[in-house]
Amino acid sequence: MCIRQAAPPFITPGAIPFSCICKKPNPMKPHSRKTPLRALVSGLLGILVFLIVLVVFRYVATHTSWPLFEGFVDLLFAYAPLIVLFSVLFMVGEIFAVFPFPFNLPFPLFNAVGSVLLVSFLLAVLKYVDGYFSTGISPALDVIALFLLPFVIIIVLIAGYVSIFAGLKCQEPNPSQEAGSSKSPQDCPSWETIGEEFRQMVADIIRKVRNGINKD
Repeated sequence: MCIRQAAPPFITPGAIPFSCICKKPNPMKPHSRKTPLRALVSGLLGILVFLIVLVVFRYVATHTSWPLFEGFVDLLFAYAPLIVLFSVLFMVGEIFAVFPFPFNLPFPLFNAVGSVLLVSFLLAVLKYVDGYFSTGISPALDVIALFLLPFVIIIVLIAGYVSIFAGLKCQEPNPSQEAGSSKSPQDCPSWETIGEEFRQMVADIIRKVRNGINKD
């Protein structure tokens, strides 16, 4: 957003009469442009689109002879309540994320529970593919689920609360503080730094799970 500011009176006639001061948006506030109503509407629209696609898939499955697709549609119908449930949890989490601190503290909890349900659904899809193609990965998926589901909760909670408190840390300093003791915006961690730490954490977890499976 650019704020036009009048030039000082000593500017020469040939100079530019206005200067544009552009304020960069705070990168630590990803939800600043959203409102609770917009988050609610987008979540409900997502659920509505899923239900419409589910009906279309059922129609296509009844008019085709593709066993893999028919089984996948049956799986979607069986897990439709679960899909709607974690979609609602993500929507509620997005609504809480819009609010300022401390009212945004619950949103990592909703995202963590929704992420666990989402991972459970993805594991069910992989098991369905294994059952159809007989790849024999179902035992490994059961072992991975024991490690993955708890780690998903921990990772999502840590990432959510890090984003909250990093945003608080990057707020503008108090004008009453001395200029020498105030922190510059460069001292605040960026989203790239947080994302790099998050990717490193995920890589460490995957490495530990793989080592555990190899030992077995």
